[in-house]
Amino acid sequence: MSDQLRIECGPADGQRRRLAVATLNGRSHRDRFDTDSEYHRRKFRESVVEKFGLPDDAHDVIERQVIAAADAEDDRAAGSNAGLWRPKLVTMADVESRPIRWLWPERIALGRISLLVGMPGAGKSFLTCDMAARVSTGQRWPDGSPCERGSVLLVTAEDDPGDTIRPRLDAQGADVSRVHQLAGLQRQEIDGSNAEAIFSLGDAGALEAALRELKDCRLIVVDPIGSFLGARTDAHRDNEVRAVLAPVAKLAEQYGPALLVVMHRRKGGSALADDTAMGSRAFTGIARSVWHLSRDSENRDRRLLLPGKSNLTKEQSGLAFTIAGDPGAVQWESDPVKMTADDAMAQEQGARGEGSAIDEATGWLRDALTAGARSAKDLRDEAQRYGIAWRTVERAKGKLGIVNGPEGFGGPWVWKLPDSASLRQESTESANNQTLADSGETVADSAGLLPPDDDPFAGESAWLADSF
Repeated sequence: MSDQLRIECGPADGQRRRLAVATLNGRSHRDRFDTDSEYHRRKFRESVVEKFGLPDDAHDVIERQVIAAADAEDDRAAGSNAGLWRPKLVTMADVESRPIRWLWPERIALGRISLLVGMPGAGKSFLTCDMAARVSTGQRWPDGSPCERGSVLLVTAEDDPGDTIRPRLDAQGADVSRVHQLAGLQRQEIDGSNAEAIFSLGDAGALEAALRELKDCRLIVVDPIGSFLGARTDAHRDNEVRAVLAPVAKLAEQYGPALLVVMHRRKGGSALADDTAMGSRAFTGIARSVWHLSRDSENRDRRLLLPGKSNLTKEQSGLAFTIAGDPGAVQWESDPVKMTADDAMAQEQGARGEGSAIDEATGWLRDALTAGARSAKDLRDEAQRYGIAWRTVERAKGKLGIVNGPEGFGGPWVWKLPDSASLRQESTESANNQTLADSGETVADSAGLLPPDDDPFAGESAWLADSF
């Protein structure tokens, strides 16, 4: 099958990266990387082999095609202006002014991405089922504003459709014939058998095909976003998050539904509620509105839906609801809540006495490394954005038993959470580790294996030399 594979390369940009597109049987895989780098070419080959289920001997075919395609593009560009980047100018006089269209007036816009952020157990899925029920029936929104009837597309991972989603929709009075779940991808193989695959937002073509089929779709719910970014996307890197969300945002704008992205909230606090959304700031950056769902600090049965970022209209009031019945259904309060998400965050931090700096840093670091290993430089930059002192992060590292070192021979210096085996091995050294953590050091620090605090990369060459 690999002999039917076709690879094309675009021109190199200022960082020597170029877009490479691999196509096989109507499916494609896209990546942008330095085709002169053997390491990057290997990563691309592995991605293509995994994407298309190719045998291991396809690596040679992919390698030859990538190099040939890159050379062909360079030869073509050398004889023309095709490879030159030129400014694309849009004159505002040629732009047609149009009003914003709303799913939920002045709260959730059509054709745009909105975020719903909250801790596990806050009631995010109950809320999205309530919204889906209203859209499917045309029932008014909780604040009394009108809701136009249409279809709903659920992209969900954590709740079972049979024992959780359907009962909740029924409890809310949904027209379930208008509510659909994008349960995955399927295709028919050449031998007539059916193959299935997990859906991710990187499969924009599949999402577009679903929207073509659901012509009256007015709401897409992605719950939670971390389950659908794709295994190779680092949720803490702005460029990787935007690379996944930008095509999806264009589809929402083109076909018109509101795209509601559900996100978990990190455990560490912040002065700004929007900064507690787990992952890169690209999530809140690309969203046009952010809503935060939390429990009332004085009544845990009461949920507060409070405004964060609002780019398209003035800030709206918050709302409150409880969950009652079996299966549970959302019951809204009639009075608005005169509080923002930032106000609630301040109250929450005050109620717990602000918490200790080390506990905040430990929660932040655990969340930051949940998706996988990250470089010390990335962590340091992000900690600075969140106002967390690097010395405190170092103490949190010791408390969590973070493993750090080069990623492969000659690779970047990375931190990662210990696996269960590492945790068992380190349990006998916990007292020593805690002492070092309290002093701002780790076991590796005391052994001279880590770079000094003022430079997360200093000392790597010495470490490698000593190791080999």
